[in-house]
Formats: sequence, structure tokens, C-alpha cells
Amino acid sequence: MAPVSCHVVSECAVNHRPIATAGEIRVFATCRNERLRLPAFLKHYRGLGIDRFFIVDHDSDDGTTDYLVGEPDVHVFRTTNRYSESEMGTDWLNALLATFGVGSWCVTVDCDELLVYPGSETASLRTFTDYLDRRGCEALPSLLLDMYPGGRLQECRYQPGDDLAAASPYFDVGPYRKLEFDLCPWVHLSGGMRERVFHSEFRRRGLAAKIYDALYYRVLHDMPGFGAHPPHRPPLLTKIPLVRWDENSRYLKGNHAVTRKMVAPETGALLHFKFLHDFHARAVCEAARGEHYDGASEYRRYAERLTRDPDMTFIFEGSAHFESTSQLVRLGLVQDSAAWTAAREQAQRVIGTTP
Repeated sequence: MAPVSCHVVSECAVNHRPIATAGEIRVFATCRNERLRLPAFLKHYRGLGIDRFFIVDHDSDDGTTDYLVGEPDVHVFRTTNRYSESEMGTDWLNALLATFGVGSWCVTVDCDELLVYPGSETASLRTFTDYLDRRGCEALPSLLLDMYPGGRLQECRYQPGDDLAAASPYFDVGPYRKLEFDLCPWVHLSGGMRERVFHSEFRRRGLAAKIYDALYYRVLHDMPGFGAHPPHRPPLLTKIPLVRWDENSRYLKGNHAVTRKMVAPETGALLHFKFLHDFHARAVCEAARGEHYDGASEYRRYAERLTRDPDMTFIFEGSAHFESTSQLVRLGLVQDSAAWTAAREQAQRVIGTTP
């Protein structure tokens, strides 16, 4: 399958070249005005063992471009083309992945998403991908887990380089729903904080709406007359950020779905740090630009709710304070396995006996 062609994307950084190196693990991302989060983003993935970053900067004007160009392991590609005409950035990412990702394990994320997986506090991404290779697995499905501060959103005083999980440490324990889906990784996850706060009417819908909702994503979405009229849904929380990329690989809906892969039984989580003190202003800006999915209807919803209640908090009795990946496993939000537990324990024993 030929890769989807990209809009005009030109590399900014000229002091280093993206020469292929066997065994590299690479991050691919798009971003727009993410200077606030980028230091923590790069630190997290470097800590996991990422070798290089390939980032499409979509016309940032907050210092993002200059910051990224100055990072020695980052390749920056800048575009002024419309996000809405690139399948929400999917075309850009598929083009870069086809050029620089084939043959490598690739992490494809947004710059407000930090990937974790069982034991990632001590087991490097290379240890994990070596394990996945031995098991014949090619992709890691993950839950997009919205993180939020404990007080009023506007009082979250996060500064570039601070610990994101310390500034915004809470998440909803549930409920989350899993539906069958016909694209890899075969599941459709929804629920969590954004549904609770910004889509409360969705949880109050009747039985008929729930049945239609389930049928639509299993059967109806490909049938004439139905595909253009999807049911109202909160944001999709299924992502598949870690993939062993080959020449036939392609993301289909952002990184919510990918061409057919052998999916790992283990799962990860993307800790999602969208909700900092800048969120209200960003929501208003993106609602006005209208470049996101469905004319940025989701951002209009955010902006309207926060304008009505600028002092709102997201915390409630079902919030939990993030502690570790083992906590996420206990809560059933991330899946571990006996095989991966044994593999990472063995890796730690080897490290512990190395002079």
C-alpha cells in the first residue's frame, strides 16, 4: 500500500540529518504552540530510551519552532498548510513514518501525551520492544487517560520543564466502555473525565440510543445512508501509539487506528496533559480557527463550558491521584501479563549484575 502523500512539509533543522540507524526507536508527532509542554515531553521520552524525534510544527508562533530546532535529537518539519486538509495531521505523520520509520519501532503521539506501560518506571522502551519482538507483537494499544489538576484549572501554575504529573495528577477511575470495532486495534474505548464534564448528556441517553451507538460502530457505519450520520460521541480514547513500522503500515484515523497488526496482549496508557492553565485560551483559539475534527465542534464545547464557568474544577469523588503504572494495572486501565512481568524482572536482574 502506498503511503498517503503529505502536504508541503520542509525540514527546519539543517545541522543534523535523519540517517537511518538500525535499532533506533523514534518518536513522531505534530504540534502547534506547545512550548509550555515540550521540555517535559522530550524529557519523558528520552527517559524511556527514545533515540530521535521527528516533529511536524504546524505554524507555531509561541517559540516552539526555535526551541525544537535547538534540540540535537529533534528533526523539525514545518508546515503552514491546513490541519483540516491533512486528515487532522494523519497525512503528515504517515509521510514522515514512510520516510523515516520503516523498520523501526515508532512512537506516534501528541506533545501533550506521555506513554506509560506496565513497569515503564524501570523497564526501558527498548527492553519492552525487544520483548514484543520475541512474542511476535507489532503494536501496543493504549488508553488515552485525561489528567487534571486538583483545584481550579486557571490556578494550575505549570511552568515549562516542571513535572506534568505533579501539576496535573488526577484522573477518572471510571467508567470506561469498550466496544468492538472493525479497525486495528479492534476496540473503541470511551468514558472518563471529558465525557463526565463536557458530555454529561451522553451518559443520560436512553436504551435506543445506546443500541444504535453500539450497532453503528460494529455494522452501520459502512452502510449507505448511515456513514455520514454518526451518533454523538465524546472523544475516542483508543490509541495505538507504539508500532513496529513497515512499508505497508499506515495510520487511519490519527493514531486511533492502524493497518492490520499483531496487537500485544499488554496495553499502555497515554497520560494526557491537555488540561493546564492555558486550556481555556487554547480552546477559544481552536474553536475560532475551526481546523479540528467536525469544524472544531469539540473545542467549541470546551470553550462554551469554560466561559460559562471559568472557576470550574474537574475533581470529584471518583478521581484518583496518579501513583504508578501498577496502580493503573490494579484499576484495570492498563493490562499487564505474566510473560512481560517475568521478562522485565529478568532484565532488571541482568542490569543488577552488570559491573
